[in-house]
Amino acid sequence: MIEKIKNIEKDVGRLSSLQKLLLTTDGSITNTLEILTGNEVKIETIYQEIGKADDYLAERLNISKGDEINERVVRIYNSINNKTLIYAKSYAPLKRANDQFSNDLFRADIPIGKILKKYKIESRREIKNINFLRADKKISQVFGIFENEILLCRNYSIIKDGEILIDIYEMFPYNNFQNEFKVVIETPSRLHLTLIDLNGIDGRVDGGIGITLSKPTFLVEAKISDELRVFGLKGRAEDHLIDQRNHILTAAKRMLDYLGVKTNVEFRVREDYPIHIGLGSGTQMSLAAGKAVAELFDKELNAADISKIVGRGGTSGIGTAAFENGGFILDGGHSFGEIGDKKDYAPSAASVASPPPVIARYNFPEEWNILIATPKIDRKLYGSEEVDIFKNFCPIDLSDVRELSHIILLKMIPSLLEKDIRSFGESINRIQTIGFKKVELDLQPEVIIDLMDLIRDLGAAGAGLSSFGPTVYGIIDKDAKEIETNVKNFLGKDGEAFVTKA
Repeated sequence: MIEKIKNIEKDVGRLSSLQKLLLTTDGSITNTLEILTGNEVKIETIYQEIGKADDYLAERLNISKGDEINERVVRIYNSINNKTLIYAKSYAPLKRANDQFSNDLFRADIPIGKILKKYKIESRREIKNINFLRADKKISQVFGIFENEILLCRNYSIIKDGEILIDIYEMFPYNNFQNEFKVVIETPSRLHLTLIDLNGIDGRVDGGIGITLSKPTFLVEAKISDELRVFGLKGRAEDHLIDQRNHILTAAKRMLDYLGVKTNVEFRVREDYPIHIGLGSGTQMSLAAGKAVAELFDKELNAADISKIVGRGGTSGIGTAAFENGGFILDGGHSFGEIGDKKDYAPSAASVASPPPVIARYNFPEEWNILIATPKIDRKLYGSEEVDIFKNFCPIDLSDVRELSHIILLKMIPSLLEKDIRSFGESINRIQTIGFKKVELDLQPEVIIDLMDLIRDLGAAGAGLSSFGPTVYGIIDKDAKEIETNVKNFLGKDGEAFVTKA
């Protein structure tokens, strides 16, 4: 068990003494929890059914296939605050228990340890395995945590007379039963559909529209530490890993300086997605790091404040608004000129302006699917190259700005509110040919145009490029599986495609 604990700590981080105890105890888990919490714990049965053992369970329980088993799923919770402490699933072969024991086992309010004690059943607990996994949607709701948070889990059997009386699987969140305070932050991703006005003749510039995505997400844990550091970023090109780490560390340092705090923070990334692919990873990492630091030191700040402190939102406000409220977003850009917030044309990463105001935010239709497709390309537009593009191609022709504004105000947004996907898709297709979005597309390799054409040909209402790409998206109201499969075949093993929701 010591070696298994060490292996888990290598993968997920240090375990507290309480967590090690819960993973390895061979005593009653309910008694242990009552001692740890100082409160009575209770059991709620989520699911219970008598069924027949399949091949897997027959082998696991050392019974015959088809033998009756009692399957029970429960949550063990604190009776004072109703907080779920443990989620457990058990399998009990009925032929190995007497009727009274079985009757009590079917009752939701009696812990197994108390049943064993009641009937003076001499038994022992044999721990078979300890490990960790990610919380799915169902488990995350039971514990009130984010999807993909780490769960610590164990499997053990209660043995009587050399035979398995009950086989039990237990799990609890990694961030429970810790010796130290931690903050967990989850952020969405976003599509940036287009910037609206990079002309600025009327004293305002930028403005943009975008859609918040439920997946992919950025999930990070933070705690006070003696050193500012980041663990857990996934294996990618070294320059991108360095860039991701720098986004987190820079944002954290700026927030620490703003708060006047002299200590440091450690971050452990549990879920992330690539930077510089058009899904807004840089902004979300920076905002998550800033918010985590603020919460660690009990400072309440809104997304706009955090964005300004960590240096995001200087051109587009979509990422900041997506972080705070999600949905379909229209931002109002920045004042422009000698006395304006902005003096020149520049991307968010190269601008010191505050995040722009949100003009409108609408729920995106739940029945619409969004296909995300990211081809593998060598050249990606960001950093100094992105700055040069703004310098070389701005100002955008005023007629394009006005046409784009008309499409957004009198076609795209009304079709969104009326759930007219055909008209919304036409708007998406049209804005690819106007203004700064046309500039962004003209700089892309041919595979991007081919990919957008393919997505439309496969039945998407509209397809477009998110930000500077290379991610392409499609708006779909029908079964998206076939479209997703065809796009994956087009991209090959190095590309990525999946379907998500707003």
